[in-house]
Amino acid sequence: MDRKMDRKEIFLLTKPLHSQRTDLCLRLLERSMNAVLYLAGDGVYNLLESSNLKFPSGVMVWACQEDLLARGIQSVEGANVPEDFYRRLVEDMASDDSYIYVF
Repeated sequence: MDRKMDRKEIFLLTKPLHSQRTDLCLRLLERSMNAVLYLAGDGVYNLLESSNLKFPSGVMVWACQEDLLARGIQSVEGANVPEDFYRRLVEDMASDDSYIYVF
């Protein structure tokens, strides 16, 4: 079994649209086989309709509810908004065979 195919790649994006780190994160997401994207801080701005940002298909996207509310973003499409964002993030990070990228 190919362990590279089984590993979960966890991306934590805290940067807004058009930053170099956001661009790098999105390029790496496109190459990932098993990606989960967590949006926190200014990273939640990437969910705005005006961004016209399309995440690669198959990528599970999670957004921090507190950060959405703090930035006045009330509705998001294409992302899950759990009640306990950081618990979910830590559980994913602690899982075996996961790689973590922070932007």
